[in-house]
Amino acid sequence: MPAASCYRPGADQVLTAQEGIALVSACKAKRDDPSWHWMGNYGSVYDVVNVANSRGVGPGGLVTIPNASGGGLIPTFMYY
Repeated sequence: MPAASCYRPGADQVLTAQEGIALVSACKAKRDDPSWHWMGNYGSVYDVVNVANSRGVGPGGLVTIPNASGGGLIPTFMYY
């Protein structure tokens, strides 16, 4: 993952909580108006929750659906 860079994770990329938090920080610094962002795939629901909580993603600001056929990946979108 590029350091301190706002980018769009690949559809097959699996992120850790630390990578997701860095991504949110880099992207949020470049935008003042909230919008939906593709946050990539996570291997753990706990990583998704940690990223969302680290940035104060509010109610209705998290969309994630565990992908049973995708090796347990959790594709995630967040509104920030």
